[in-house]
Amino acid sequence: MGSYIPDEIVEEIRTRSDIVEVISERIQLKKSGANYKGLCPFHSEKTPSFIVSQGKQIFHCFGCGTGGNVYQFIMQIENIPFPDAVLYLAKRYGINIPEQKGKGINSSQKSILYNVNGLASDFFHRQLLESPQGKAAREYLKKRGINDDTANVFKIGYASPSREGIQQFFKKKGVSVDTQRLAGLIKEKEDGGGYIDKFRDRIIFPISDTEGRVVGFGGRILNDTEDRPKYLNSPETPVYKKSDILYGLNLSKEQIRKSKEAFLVEGYFDLITAYQNGVKNIIATSGTALTENHAGVLKRYTDNITLLFDGDEAGRSASMRGGVALLNKGIKVKVIPLPSEKDPDNFIKEKGMEGFLSAANGAKPYMEYIIEKAISESDMKNTDGKIKCVRTVLPYLSLLNSSIERSVYLSLLADRTGIKEKAIMEEMNKQRVESRESRVESQKPRTPNPEPQVPNRAERILVQLMLLDSKNIDKIKRHISADDFNDSDMAKITSILFSLSGREEGVTLSQVMDMLHDERLKRLASELAFENIEYQEVDRNISDCIRYIKRSRMDIKNMVRQLKTAILDGNHKQFKELQEQILKSKQNLS
Repeated sequence: MGSYIPDEIVEEIRTRSDIVEVISERIQLKKSGANYKGLCPFHSEKTPSFIVSQGKQIFHCFGCGTGGNVYQFIMQIENIPFPDAVLYLAKRYGINIPEQKGKGINSSQKSILYNVNGLASDFFHRQLLESPQGKAAREYLKKRGINDDTANVFKIGYASPSREGIQQFFKKKGVSVDTQRLAGLIKEKEDGGGYIDKFRDRIIFPISDTEGRVVGFGGRILNDTEDRPKYLNSPETPVYKKSDILYGLNLSKEQIRKSKEAFLVEGYFDLITAYQNGVKNIIATSGTALTENHAGVLKRYTDNITLLFDGDEAGRSASMRGGVALLNKGIKVKVIPLPSEKDPDNFIKEKGMEGFLSAANGAKPYMEYIIEKAISESDMKNTDGKIKCVRTVLPYLSLLNSSIERSVYLSLLADRTGIKEKAIMEEMNKQRVESRESRVESQKPRTPNPEPQVPNRAERILVQLMLLDSKNIDKIKRHISADDFNDSDMAKITSILFSLSGREEGVTLSQVMDMLHDERLKRLASELAFENIEYQEVDRNISDCIRYIKRSRMDIKNMVRQLKTAILDGNHKQFKELQEQILKSKQNLS
């Protein structure tokens, strides 16, 4: 069992963390009354709707609804789970976390793997710079145009041909074989007689997470004529999830934020060459297909991505797949189409920064790229070819969130194919209906959908009063229970607030946020806390709301009993009248 972080340490870290200070490192905040305001980092906006309260130590965006405390902000902005957000802030504020055994939110196993990977990275880097065996690797990098400064920035390394090079290094460090295996640095011999190093006679590229911790490695052979895979990556481990990690993001994230756009390439050398030539807002998929998880990570930093993949068929297909993942996250996508014999690495070497910038300025919007590709691959001289072209494009066209964009590209498709716009639109709508019906059929609920929830004004006022002043929690708890609430969201928040009551030190909004595990409820609580409402005669408000809720519940319960009697008596007229009265009563609670 791994270690965990005690609640009191979690609370200490949160108390020591100033949310305004933490958020100000990521976005520009300006004082606005008692709060701070800025442009939301989680969605695109021109007018600031992102509010931070220093007094309450929470944030809320009135544009996209995102909200929470300092932990939720770090989780969202870095796309990391709660345990890692705690560790991030602990490191940020120099708070030591004692290791304790038992179940909990954090595992010491991860910390060990980060440390082991860091040691391995240093070992491979020294092998490149200092070992006689690394001479061939140094010459290879020089041939590829990678200078010493860049090799140091990316901690490029070299794994010798030795079958036990990394094992011997870790033996001196006291690192167990099991830990090396878990980190993906060694593997079992085919005959089962021990282990051999996974990376041998390869250039090594350390792969880091957004915090700069080494989580895995990529290795490339020095001679392309060798009869073994050109590239070899670490397997997935507790700290390395390939669908979440983008190569180089730890180095480029700040420049991406500043420039508000990013270039996405496929390979290590594609990125490193571009970076060395001055393109700092760039990341790579490092040999894996771009996933929606990757797109979600990128969305934290920018809404504008330009794809720069190889010019061959594999690169064009990767651009199409990657664009879909990005569009699904609401990201604007452009494509720099390269000649079939080019990849970003040799293109930038040949054309230089000036040529790259020229290509970037001429990048095609994703849909324009898709339309041109479909046309080039279809026989536009006959009707079947035109129909094939349109049907190829329509699924991509349907991904666009903007109806204006869809209209523009629909007109372009009609113009390029000679098929009437109305006919294309009808076909697109037909495909949508068929797709929707297919999804509905395959995902039919096994139980009836719940009755729509009616928002309740009285309940909302009570929850808001408790969030604004924890002294109100006990006042309300004495007269009503969470079960008396009709609105399930208000009931859940109330239940949390009631569980925290009776504390001498009071209840903070930040504590409430940590106990609300549903992101929707976090957003709702932060919205309630930020509403600019001043309640007069608080005690009277509380009494009025409680009395109203109880009376309404009693009235509804009585009508429900009468409704059941009407059903048993077969009195359809009374049944219908009571049904309407119950519905009206619930609506009146809003």
